[in-house]
Amino acid sequence: MPTDTAAAEISDLRSDGPRVQALSDWLVQQGLRGATLDDVLAGFCEGLLGLGIPLWRGHIGMRTLHPSFEALSFRWLREEGVQRDAIAHTESDSATWQLSPFYHMLETDNFAIRRRLVGSEARVEFPLLEDFRDQGATDYVARIMPFGDSGILEKRTGVLTSWTTDRPDGFRDEDIAVLDRLQPRLALTIKTILGEEITRNVADTYIGPEAGRRILSGEIKRGDVEVIHAVIFFADLRGFTALTDQVPRDELVPMLDDYLECMARPIVEHGGQVLKFLGDGLLATFDLRDKTNDSICRDTLDSALQALKLTDELNSGRRAAGKPTMEIDVALHLGDVLYGNVGALDRLDFTVIGPAVNEASRIENLCDQIGRRLLVSDTFAAAATQCTGRLVSVGKHQLRGLDREQELFSLDMPETLS
Repeated sequence: MPTDTAAAEISDLRSDGPRVQALSDWLVQQGLRGATLDDVLAGFCEGLLGLGIPLWRGHIGMRTLHPSFEALSFRWLREEGVQRDAIAHTESDSATWQLSPFYHMLETDNFAIRRRLVGSEARVEFPLLEDFRDQGATDYVARIMPFGDSGILEKRTGVLTSWTTDRPDGFRDEDIAVLDRLQPRLALTIKTILGEEITRNVADTYIGPEAGRRILSGEIKRGDVEVIHAVIFFADLRGFTALTDQVPRDELVPMLDDYLECMARPIVEHGGQVLKFLGDGLLATFDLRDKTNDSICRDTLDSALQALKLTDELNSGRRAAGKPTMEIDVALHLGDVLYGNVGALDRLDFTVIGPAVNEASRIENLCDQIGRRLLVSDTFAAAATQCTGRLVSVGKHQLRGLDREQELFSLDMPETLS
């Protein structure tokens, strides 16, 4: 960070001066190298201090694309550094937001305001500014910088910034001129970094972190696949189709989401990868490269058990509320699969295919017939040597499309998880 500890006198500070240009160049470099937004705000605020601008607090905020939150907020305090906050999705604007300076600015199409907090020119009409004044702040400057024409019209994309000082006489005109010169460059840097973060968020959300990482690193050619040795985890809801005609439409998706969460969360927590949701079920893998046999039991089998346990807990709550319940069936198989890009020329799926995937699906289909909620293949059982005492045979069974019968196993576990 190009900070000059021997700051020039404020009278020598020009918005087009070499030291301001150095901070502008630094912002560009951060965008090119993909720095974090935390580091950009911290470095920028420290750079302003180095220019002699008496910053007490700096803030940037922006909308993003993420399943768990809709916006990000970063605030820097001179004595504390940067704090990052994620703002959750809401159906309506919160009371706090409606009383904020930025809400007022967006509603009035005023993208630049300044409020002196003390003295004869003080205007403290927002609760946030009252808090700042009570903490010793004297002057507040806020700007909104939309991203593109659509950002201006929709007021949904762009960067919100605010800068606060505690110097007795507030910001000087030279200070604000420097801020206004540098903020478009700050916004462009944020837009670049935020775009990369959104891309990763979307990829992680829809195809998983591992597949997303590989795709974003350039593995997008149709037919590019590799053979991996993996555990295939198939799970499916028993009875969902029948319930679709009984459950009100506005309750159907939330109900399905709750059950899919019971399946997916243990997989991710135990190091697996959910490749896709299959309507009322899912397909996941545990890559066994560089893994020992005991991890097959510890990671994969324990994730299946946790999924069953979470489903039982969900069902208990639903029964107590008088709501319908479902069970999940889980199948675990082990084998070599083709992992990579499969599909049409311009519409690909990053997934696994091969005989082992088909076998896992057919094993799962036998759960209801055999009366077990968890079935594992003989191949899995043979490899999971640390699970020998936990697995019990449920006999040999014919899998559709296969010539030989395969011995299947389940867990010697309480009836609630049988």
